[in-house]
Amino acid sequence: MSTIHLSEKDDVKYLDGVGPKTLKALISLGIKKISDLILFLPSFLINKTMLSNLDDVKSGESVLFIGVIKKVFRTKGYRPNLIAQVDIGGSIIQIRFIHKIIIFSHLNTGDRIRFSGILYKKNSLSEIIHPEIEKIKEGDNLELVTPYYKTKKIISQNKIRKLIKQSFDVLKNNGNLYDIFDDNFLKKFDMPEYSNAVKYCHFPCNNYDSANKNFLISKQRFILEELFAYKFMLNKNLKNTQKNFNLKIKIDEQEEYELINNLPFKLTKSQSKCLQEIKTNFRSDQYLKRLLQGDVGSGKTIVAAFACYYVVKSGFQAAVLVPTEILCEQHYKTFKSFFSSLNINISILKSNQTKHEKDEIMNAIASGQTHIVIGTHALLYNYNQFKSLGLVVIDEQHKFGVKQREIIIKDESNNKLQIHQLFLSATPIPRSLSLVLYQGLDYSIMDEMPRNRKPISTYISNESNNENIYSHISEILKNGGQVYWVCPCINYTENIETQYVLDVYEKLSKIFNNFRVGCLHGQQSNDENRKSINDFTSHNTDILVCTTMIEVGVDSPNAVGIVIENSERFGLSQLHQLRGRVGRGDKKSYCFLVHSDKISAIGLQRLNALKNSQNGFVIAEEDLKLRGSGEYLGQKQSGNNKDFILATAQDAIYYHNHIIASEKDLKFIDKNNINILMERWNKTDNKTIEL
Repeated sequence: MSTIHLSEKDDVKYLDGVGPKTLKALISLGIKKISDLILFLPSFLINKTMLSNLDDVKSGESVLFIGVIKKVFRTKGYRPNLIAQVDIGGSIIQIRFIHKIIIFSHLNTGDRIRFSGILYKKNSLSEIIHPEIEKIKEGDNLELVTPYYKTKKIISQNKIRKLIKQSFDVLKNNGNLYDIFDDNFLKKFDMPEYSNAVKYCHFPCNNYDSANKNFLISKQRFILEELFAYKFMLNKNLKNTQKNFNLKIKIDEQEEYELINNLPFKLTKSQSKCLQEIKTNFRSDQYLKRLLQGDVGSGKTIVAAFACYYVVKSGFQAAVLVPTEILCEQHYKTFKSFFSSLNINISILKSNQTKHEKDEIMNAIASGQTHIVIGTHALLYNYNQFKSLGLVVIDEQHKFGVKQREIIIKDESNNKLQIHQLFLSATPIPRSLSLVLYQGLDYSIMDEMPRNRKPISTYISNESNNENIYSHISEILKNGGQVYWVCPCINYTENIETQYVLDVYEKLSKIFNNFRVGCLHGQQSNDENRKSINDFTSHNTDILVCTTMIEVGVDSPNAVGIVIENSERFGLSQLHQLRGRVGRGDKKSYCFLVHSDKISAIGLQRLNALKNSQNGFVIAEEDLKLRGSGEYLGQKQSGNNKDFILATAQDAIYYHNHIIASEKDLKFIDKNNINILMERWNKTDNKTIEL
């Protein structure tokens, strides 16, 4: 295909200079279409107007030099390096190329070069590994401001810039760089015109202050544009799901009443309210797509079990997807107990099962013999074998990527129907943030504890006061209770002064030599971890030294004490989750938050917020006040927000009012332009998105 006729939705493979290797590198960066290249914005602009002074630079800092190559040579060995020694005015800088050194074989003695990168100093040696480099001549009109792209070092900065320039020129010549927003809209939201915004980002002027100002304004424009597109896509998905929906769930009130009355406990008001909200969805013409956010120990699993019950009694199957085998086995036991008096068959599907075991389970699912299956990631690879899937429950939904969540929801047995979806989360988030983060989902809150739960006494202690904690723990053990001892890391990591699982295990085994100490961490095999947990829940061990693996899925009513080392290193919500591992029986429970001597004032304030409240939602609000939305979302959303290309969850919060204010104006945008906008920011593999 000639590049003359390319549009922004065409594949990058049609660009000049994109061979198989370059294409593979681009795809791994999420670049498939021409528009992806245009929207692959720089992380920042490099100021090349000021050269570095070697004497003023510290090891590990970014530098920019101009110099003359004095010597070029290759090292010997299986993987030779290419090394060049460069004179920068009396001082020698060594530059080293380790990978693909043939690319730099054009460097010769006497060449004048401009180069930049991270400088490392060791004794008298100053070295830059894989610098960005360009040959220059005296009197050259040099580029003074350069965009820097996060390419994961799988494609050079020069290569990505050339491809973006080629894409821009092709679209400009074809008249495909027009703005979908009119002048009034751009003026109202202080947004630069599209083609100008692209130029400001990728092709900055040589005045750094002016270039950086325009770059930041343009980046904001693209963030807003993506959030507008996201809003359109949410609305479109809602319309489509309502069109395709006809999977009705019938609820027999009398059978439900009998089931509730036979429970060994009474449902809380929160549980009853959430069940009513789920039933309202089931009875309506819209499918269930609801987030059930509950505090630690609030009884979300029982609510999910009831949702599965309604679906199964209507002739459909239910799947419960969980992130860990520990939680999978815990849910399996809970569901088996809950449905013990009913003719409902439950299966468990895990990665460590034999092929024969998995085949038997999948045959039972395909035939409809299995009504509810509870599984880990193994369920994702067998999603299309259900006879009639009606509900997917995804527990700890933030631990699964968007594509993983979508796999099981797109079930082939019901390809013309929308499958009901119930998402569970045990991480309370402030209401002001949840309104933005959970757009497109109905939202239920469970903030009430079961009646038999006693408050957990929480103590804050300096690590130098461990003897006092040992005394408290000894009393708990003598009275027949059990204790979790949580450490943040497994092995020694340089510069992080933490107590590690294996060291603490050895230490506690000596201190509490009259009691049985177990160990649980991620480097053990699944069988070893299963044995450690079973030993603890059956009270064959008294103390379980562990990582945060116990955060979800471990339920031992006899555990009445938890010690959390280096507690200042955890987020407040995670500390609240860990504390919730105790206090699940009828005995008084204790939590000890151990911190280092170097804890900051705000760190201590955060621990006190946990000590003073048992309510996860109150704690989340306090955490937000102490840290602000930026740092808070950095903890909560890092690595989990898969919905956006450029924008972040923090952007969604910050621009929330802009999005609301724009709704009237967005209604007047032409449908073709809306389709272009959604296509531009669509991350899925769908070929077309149209209203």
